[in-house]
Amino acid sequence: MEAGAGGWPGGMACRPAVEMAIEDINNNSGILDGYVLKLHHYNSKCQPGLAAKQMFELLYKPPVKLILLSGCSPVTTVIAEAAPVWNLLVLSYGASSPALSNRERFPTLFRTHPSANMQNPTRIRLFDKFNWKKITIIQSVEEVFTSTAKDLEEQCRGKGIRVERQSFYGDPTDAVKTLVRQDARIIVGLFYVTEARRVLCQAYRHGLYGRKYIWFFIGWYADTWYIPPPEENLNCTAEQMALAAENHFTTESVMLSRDNKPTISGMTGLEFQKRLTKMISTDPANTGGFPEAPLAYDAVWAMALAFNCTLEALPKGIDLIDFNYNNAIIFEHLFNCVKNTQFKGVSGKVKFSDLGDRIARTQIEQLQKGKYVLLGYYDTVLQELDWYGNEKFVGGRGPPPDSTIIKESLITVSITLYIVVVIFAIIALILALSMFIFNLKYSYRSVIIQSQPQCNNIMVVGCALCSISLVLMGLPAEGITFPRESFSILCHSRISILMIGFTFAYGSMFAKVWIVHRMGASENQELAAFTKEEPISPGKFYTVIASLFGFDALIIIAWIIIDPLKRKEQRFHLQEPPVGTEEDIMLLPILELCQSSQQEVWIALILGYKCLLLVFGLFLAYESRNLKLRYVNDSRFVGMAIYNVAILSLVVGPVVTLLIRSQGNANFAFVAMTVLLCTYISLGLVFLPKILHIYRVPQSKDEANMAHAFLRSTISKSDQLRLEQLMKENNELKKQIDIRESRIAECRKILERRLGSSKIGDSTISIDIHSSGVAKTEITSVPSVVNNNMNGLAPTEESSTMEVDKIQDLLCVEFSDSRDANQNIQTPEDPTTQSTCFNSTMLMELTVNNGDAGQSSDFDDDDTNSSTSNEILL
Repeated sequence: MEAGAGGWPGGMACRPAVEMAIEDINNNSGILDGYVLKLHHYNSKCQPGLAAKQMFELLYKPPVKLILLSGCSPVTTVIAEAAPVWNLLVLSYGASSPALSNRERFPTLFRTHPSANMQNPTRIRLFDKFNWKKITIIQSVEEVFTSTAKDLEEQCRGKGIRVERQSFYGDPTDAVKTLVRQDARIIVGLFYVTEARRVLCQAYRHGLYGRKYIWFFIGWYADTWYIPPPEENLNCTAEQMALAAENHFTTESVMLSRDNKPTISGMTGLEFQKRLTKMISTDPANTGGFPEAPLAYDAVWAMALAFNCTLEALPKGIDLIDFNYNNAIIFEHLFNCVKNTQFKGVSGKVKFSDLGDRIARTQIEQLQKGKYVLLGYYDTVLQELDWYGNEKFVGGRGPPPDSTIIKESLITVSITLYIVVVIFAIIALILALSMFIFNLKYSYRSVIIQSQPQCNNIMVVGCALCSISLVLMGLPAEGITFPRESFSILCHSRISILMIGFTFAYGSMFAKVWIVHRMGASENQELAAFTKEEPISPGKFYTVIASLFGFDALIIIAWIIIDPLKRKEQRFHLQEPPVGTEEDIMLLPILELCQSSQQEVWIALILGYKCLLLVFGLFLAYESRNLKLRYVNDSRFVGMAIYNVAILSLVVGPVVTLLIRSQGNANFAFVAMTVLLCTYISLGLVFLPKILHIYRVPQSKDEANMAHAFLRSTISKSDQLRLEQLMKENNELKKQIDIRESRIAECRKILERRLGSSKIGDSTISIDIHSSGVAKTEITSVPSVVNNNMNGLAPTEESSTMEVDKIQDLLCVEFSDSRDANQNIQTPEDPTTQSTCFNSTMLMELTVNNGDAGQSSDFDDDDTNSSTSNEILL
């Protein structure tokens, strides 16, 4: 009657139910009239070895036994496997092991207790109802539970439900710890009631209870099975066990008919239950086998009906009392009668399948506030679920998830940040439009005319495009999604609009400093002096901007065609949900990125080219900081704007690209701040001085006339070409002058060497270029006295002039009119621009004194009687 080690104490209520059935049958004259049923019973304590010993004692002690009744599955397995040897039928009221459905192994077994496998379709139906796709099975190692777990796993996998299994023997602590590591949430327990209490205690100690967890236990436990008896010495109190057991589900075949219709015995199911309660001395909730008692009662009635059927089917002259363990005829008739038995019992309709299993509906219950509540029935044959909707879950928010919910959290730009940036971008757009209108409205004012308004308009368009790109760059934002199939378009739109906007805005400023620097270079000083009062053709600026735009367009088109950007998800580690979130979730951050296979190459190409442009712009702005041209009157402010754009871009670009690319808000904030600052500062530096000037200085009549004249006047192309030709010729003349001066110096050295000890006086060489255009070269040599101590040498003209006669040169100086270029320009045929050659004569008088100091005579070009003179033509 009591359970063995970890067994089932079903005899506590089932033996009284069997005795009740035998009494009712013996008192019923319509069944087995003339016969009396007697019960011989043993307490096997659910131990197979003990049961085998007791079976042999029953068989070899008179009288001969016609049929065997068995309880738990381990005992039934031993008895049912051995019974065919003695031509005995076995009728079990408490065995639920699926292994007992094997007809080859257990050919004479019938069960009023449905197979445990009958509960698996019901469990799977509940898993499907509550959308649980992951379950965990924990079981003890008995065959009944191993086979049930195996069948449940196979059926679950067939339905696409993932299953984890853990088994234990004796102590379930390690198995429960594994459940914690596996994040088990929906747990099916398969074990006897003693082990069930141990598992439940460990579940409480490891926190596997409450809102996140749902337990499924076997339904044939007593109603208060979770309250530990003192002799078990569990480390959990009754209150703790009740808390851990709250809201668990049970599934079990219907064991008590709850309708008010009388059964074959004349009692209803409830009347049987009341009668049995009076027979036992303990509380039914604490009595082992009380739920299975109707099965034991109906098992005796099935046996009696089979005996009655056999009496009618046996040939004349053969009776039941003639049965012995070698009598196959009576056995076969008895087997067929049991197989075909059908009746309404206190446990419901009793009928056996070909495998000897009881066919019955399954009932589903839930423990709510310490009491089991019926939730519904499931018909395995018809696959119909009758659900009453009485289920309750902790928190009242519906069934918990089968595992920690991994909720994808898209990393987007904060909606607050996005709105702020969009507002500033709209303000920038309005500001750019206002500057464009201002430029057109006051296009007749000289301050606008002389600032290259066409370039300024292009800069305004570029600033507007950069502002528009910020609206796209912030998508997707919090609460603002973007279709995944169109994400590639968004990726290329962001980059293209920003690149073109930057090229227009920065390129127009770059073009200005480029032109100013070229005109201010040392080799173009004369050209700058001539054109500083003349307007500069806008085509030069357009050429620079168009070149930059063309390079951008080439990169964008090649990128789109060769290696288009696509949407890519970057996933990060799981994160805890915000504080206060009651759902059992973990957040999986996902960042949407624009990615292509060779993206690094394209980014390096773009950044490299833009960085070179920025650095070169800085250099040009610095070099031309002091240059002023009348028709680029804002070059100084443009240079300041270039400083601002270059420094911000060079600092923010690498930071955004390398450091914070995966941080949505920081990335967007840095880019937006840079673009907006560059836009506002550039527009302010270029246009604010003009606005203040127009506001403070009204237009004068002279300014109006000059503006009107400017609109009508242009400098002809032929004049420009002629001017450039003159500048080239002037440069050539300067080079020739340098060459002549070096040759004069060489002549002086030659004179010194040839005259030996003669002393050449200092010569003064002066080149004066007068306004008349006549270049004069004068070489004056102070006469030197050569004292000759050779008394025998007479002064002769040949000896005194022999060496000097060898030095001659011709100085030809070609020059041009140096008058102000703003005055009348002489043509190349003008005499003042022709080459002129001058013969400069160096006259040197040498006097030789024979011992007496002689006074040298002055050099006179007109004196033909000079004793010692020679002309050196240079």
